[in-house]
Amino acid sequence: MAMAATVWTVSVALSAAVLASCLFNALVRLVWRPRAIARRLARQDVRGPGYRFFVGNLGDIRRLRVVGAGIVLDVSSHDFIPISQPQFRQWIPLYGRVFLYWFGSTPNMCVAEFGMAKQLLSSDRTGLFPKNRMNPIVRLVGKVLVMT
Repeated sequence: MAMAATVWTVSVALSAAVLASCLFNALVRLVWRPRAIARRLARQDVRGPGYRFFVGNLGDIRRLRVVGAGIVLDVSSHDFIPISQPQFRQWIPLYGRVFLYWFGSTPNMCVAEFGMAKQLLSSDRTGLFPKNRMNPIVRLVGKVLVMT
């Protein structure tokens, strides 16, 4: 009887440790890491729309796309950005041509300055900006700046 109680106690303690570890990892990924990234980039004058727990800026993006879906383009107009990526049309005037935004808890940088984007992508010797060479569209179109 004492052996069964010991096994049960050990299994409960092990389950509690695993649960505590999972909760700590979730806290780090969903709270601490986004705040640390936003603070560090704010010190470098890179700002953006604020991070919201778990969803990031997905609610704002969805709301702006619903508004953009009602836009009808003129036949001669090639300005499709208000329909396909309306968040950039709104956020670039607010936060500048380089800003941080969030897909869930994943940080993303918008670099709308051609010179800076060219410099980032051409001088990448660290491997931080991998190029997806297995994509069939990349094979078809080529390795141009827009596709990377």
